Amino acid sequence: MRLAACLITAALSLQPCCALAQSTAHVWDPARQTRPLPAAFGGYSIVALRDRHEWQPGDERYSVFFDGQRYQFATPRERDIFAAAPLSYAPMLGGDCPVTFAETGERVAGQLDFGILHGQRLVFFTSEEHRQYFLEQPSQFSMADLAISGRCIVSRRMRGKDVAGIPETAALYRGMRYWFASAHDRALFLENPGRFDGSGPGGPETIPEAQVIARADEDPTSRPSPWSLPSEPGKDGQGQGAGERDVLLGSLPAISGYCPVTLRNEGLWVRGRYEHRVELDGLVFLTSGPNERDALRTDPVKYVPALGGDCAVSFVNRGERLRGSVYQAFEYEGRLFLFVDGEQKAAFKANPERYASADWAAGGVCVVTRAEQGREAPGAADQAAWHRGKLYRFAGAEQKQKFLADPEKYAVK
Repeated sequence: MRLAACLITAALSLQPCCALAQSTAHVWDPARQTRPLPAAFGGYSIVALRDRHEWQPGDERYSVFFDGQRYQFATPRERDIFAAAPLSYAPMLGGDCPVTFAETGERVAGQLDFGILHGQRLVFFTSEEHRQYFLEQPSQFSMADLAISGRCIVSRRMRGKDVAGIPETAALYRGMRYWFASAHDRALFLENPGRFDGSGPGGPETIPEAQVIARADEDPTSRPSPWSLPSEPGKDGQGQGAGERDVLLGSLPAISGYCPVTLRNEGLWVRGRYEHRVELDGLVFLTSGPNERDALRTDPVKYVPALGGDCAVSFVNRGERLRGSVYQAFEYEGRLFLFVDGEQKAAFKANPERYASADWAAGGVCVVTRAEQGREAPGAADQAAWHRGKLYRFAGAEQKQKFLADPEKYAVK
């Protein structure tokens, strides 16, 4: 089967690897790379996410290298917008959780599921608890990525002076913001950041000068600070409480944004488009085109993965709803299953009967027959419907139509 064949090669085609840093934000040419480079933030366009709150998958052809990461975008215009002002779009701390960093000093990657737009900056967290903690007191964490509290590191290291930095001189290095006393000090830092932050010769590690992400040829005082927070039209003042509102990012697309219809019909992993999205019971699926979108709406049972893409093993064994990974995909009886890791996938393959019915409502019994006749009739695989995250099976077409006409009358509570 095409789906089974594509799952065998999916892990190889999607495996990430380490990226190399560059000296400036620049267009990335995959033809010149000796090895594949992973896309930052799941390959979604952070321009579309920040400006339109859309989880739009990017295209490898429209990539920009910045601060050691490869960002990809849906269109050349989005790529150029980012390249022109990368400091305005790069997520806080390079995507690491500011709450974890502020409280422990550890750099831990935030999850795409737990993101917000705060003061026109994308911020990601390790958990919903940390996201809510940030929202309750953002002032405690919103400057967590500002190195040495905004003091000029060049003045401190070269002259022994503790001088306040100027926000307009901002430069980004390894996810941290640096402010400097002058454009000259900024230029000195950009020549060799490891000399100042302790990562150069004699420090904990040597970091090539090329890893500095800033445009040394620009005069930072000639443009507005990328970190200033714009006020809402018609209102004065800046910052929270003066027109700035935190925006919770919408639901992360299921199956990492891959089109379930193309995968099921053609055996191809193709990223969908936000404009062809389908929302089903709180899940957002991106499809590759209008025909695929209509097919998913017409027959979701055929295309929606088990548990909507959550790991069936984690759900059955521990009652946890954990998002499965496209790197750990497996087909069983015509359905796609995603698992959190290889161990969970192996457990499923060893005993599929235990987990394959994880999202069946009423254990696969026809709920219409049960309600109307008081008997347990097994549902048929070809007479099924998707409702509120569960798969309902019915004894026949008549029972299915009754359910679709009034699902709340029969649905499992």
